[in-house]
Amino acid sequence: MSDKTILEVRDLHKRYTLRNRRLFSGAAETLDAVKNVSFSLQPGETIGLVGESGCGKSSLARSVLYLDTPSAGSTIFDGRDMSSLSNKERRLMRRHIQVIFQDPYSSLDPRFTIRRILQEPWNVFPDIVHPSKRESRLSELLNLVGLHASDADRYPHQFSGGQRQRIGIARALALEPKVIVCDEPVSALDVSVQAQVVNLLEDLQSELGLAYLFIAHDLSVVHHISDSVMVMYLGEVVESGPVESVFVNPKHPYTVALLSAVPIPDPNLRDREIIVLEGEVPNPMSPPSGCAFHPRCRHATQLCKQTVPPVSQVDGTMVRCHFASQLDFSAHLQHLSLAGAKV
Repeated sequence: MSDKTILEVRDLHKRYTLRNRRLFSGAAETLDAVKNVSFSLQPGETIGLVGESGCGKSSLARSVLYLDTPSAGSTIFDGRDMSSLSNKERRLMRRHIQVIFQDPYSSLDPRFTIRRILQEPWNVFPDIVHPSKRESRLSELLNLVGLHASDADRYPHQFSGGQRQRIGIARALALEPKVIVCDEPVSALDVSVQAQVVNLLEDLQSELGLAYLFIAHDLSVVHHISDSVMVMYLGEVVESGPVESVFVNPKHPYTVALLSAVPIPDPNLRDREIIVLEGEVPNPMSPPSGCAFHPRCRHATQLCKQTVPPVSQVDGTMVRCHFASQLDFSAHLQHLSLAGAKV
């Protein structure tokens, strides 16, 4: 892992303005999908991003990629602030930040052969591979992801889900990126295939020096592949730090609840406590006052209901909780085996 930061996100905020469906009903409503998120990513590093559906993970990814323009904050890639670039400059910069999508079935055009799918990026950026070398580079890409050069003339429907995701990975690699945003790349795959794809991503990272922003629901996958992890809740990062620190000694009640639900392949540990969060995720269009997590937190006090908690550093992790340094969650996690949390 290099000491040079390849991607830095500073106080990123994304607000969506929603159309008001009622006539003459006043101003349009707004939704703060991402709130003041900051992180830095180095070559060869993987940052895991976890949280419940609707917490803002994909909105953060789209804002980092500038597929959606952030409402505030900045994304600095390789020393250049993407907000200060023209559309043309940003488009050229984006080739270095690619994405692997969640659904390998809908992310590939069924009308195109694999050859056309992988060569399409070179039509947009023709300087990457000379036309005379495209055939050999195509074979290299397929071999790199565990497929055969003879697969180039087949169509997506002729491949399994895991093979399609390998094709999606090859397409991302076609532009020779430095950063890849993995938007839940294994959640639609069988468990055995998940392990194969995750191992492939690790091998490619080791060989090519890639940096990953890895979005996932499955904490076992995140623990296996990530160097550090960010836990999101209602658009905010509530805890972040080295993956081992967060998994072994979490400081936020939400993180503890997520970890308590990690399946452990040991029948002797069936009596361990699983923290069930009561209620639903609050409406992001009208978030709770104070700490956004307080309606579902068993440790919440009047302070939590009234005052937004500051971000503090406790035992090497950054955490947004009033009582992060006071709560002891060791009893809840004493049976959590990190070996059981690996792919």
